[in-house]
Amino acid sequence: FRTVKSNRDYLKNRASGSWMYLSRLAAMKEYAFMKALHEEGFPVPVPLAQSRHTIVMTLVDAFPLRQISDVPDPASLYADLIALILRFANHGLIHGDFNEFNILIKEEKTVSESGEESLKLEPVVIDFPQMVSMEHQNAEMYFDRDVECIKRFFSRRFHFTSTTPGPFFKDSKKKLAKGGFTRLDATVEASGFTKKMLKELEIAIKDQVAKRGEDGVSEEFDDDDDNEIGSEDDDDKSGDDEKDDGGILGPQSHER
Repeated sequence: FRTVKSNRDYLKNRASGSWMYLSRLAAMKEYAFMKALHEEGFPVPVPLAQSRHTIVMTLVDAFPLRQISDVPDPASLYADLIALILRFANHGLIHGDFNEFNILIKEEKTVSESGEESLKLEPVVIDFPQMVSMEHQNAEMYFDRDVECIKRFFSRRFHFTSTTPGPFFKDSKKKLAKGGFTRLDATVEASGFTKKMLKELEIAIKDQVAKRGEDGVSEEFDDDDDNEIGSEDDDDKSGDDEKDDGGILGPQSHER
């Protein structure tokens, strides 16, 4: 309750409305982006409905990347994730929070021409309230941060470091300028989620992040975060403690 009070205190003078209004904006934004991404063929959950601050989407049977301790081919999975960042950019978007907490990994069965079955790891991306346009004033910072999050995680967790430099924001920006791809940032705005709404939500998110470091923010907020996401060391330990047979991911700690 102290967390809620703190949020209300810093929002009470905002002309755009209440905390519930901003929660609804976050849900509207996530639904709008998820719908646009799904229709463009991106690997995201299927959005079914949105009402007020609630979103209904399909259940994805997958492992959270943060809970995976080993993969048979880190280079291939790394390449797939970097390709997703670049694909977002081609369509005018940056995820803004592209890390192991917002990426699910599912096993897809494939059949070769000879009839041989095999399993391939496929990423599914979730959580879009912080997604921004490639035209955002801080777009390069968000783009570089997404890339660095993946590089850092693969280095720490899988001891894999790519020998290929980049990708770089300026290259993606040049490719975007050439056209040829549907601008999903424009699609979302056309759906009714306006630039004004985006700005209001962005300001609220920045305020909330700033408030976490100030007196008056409840300890419960931090405790909840710790309990929910844990630490990388905790994830590694849980992967050793819990066993799950089958699949190319091997024994993993996972959520369904």
